[in-house]
Amino acid sequence: MAERPVVLVVEDDVEMNQLERELLDVHGFDSVPAHTGNEALEACRCGHVDAVLLDLMLPELDGFETCRLLRTFPGHRPVVIIVSALDSEDSRRRGFESGADAYFAKPFDPDEVIQTMRSLLRPENGRPQS
Repeated sequence: MAERPVVLVVEDDVEMNQLERELLDVHGFDSVPAHTGNEALEACRCGHVDAVLLDLMLPELDGFETCRLLRTFPGHRPVVIIVSALDSEDSRRRGFESGADAYFAKPFDPDEVIQTMRSLLRPENGRPQS
């Protein structure tokens, strides 16, 4: 049986975090919660994470800085998909400049996020796929 990709869900709203994790579970991903940028960085340092579903408006450390710091880690580089209520051209530009692989504004289309996640986690990219 193939290993399920692990997705870190970084969302400070507890209910939204749970909903995003349930969506991932239904579509064949394992998920781990984080509620701050610092928790996300620690989870990526300490465990294997294939992808990060990242909100931008977080306590302590915002999503832009979290993404930028994730990209400085040596070795494994998880896919980073931003999901945020921030939907300006400037926010999108800053998200991609921070190192995001994809950007979705809330409310997002769940099927589109899942399809993008699967595409970015293709085995030919050295990543597991659900």
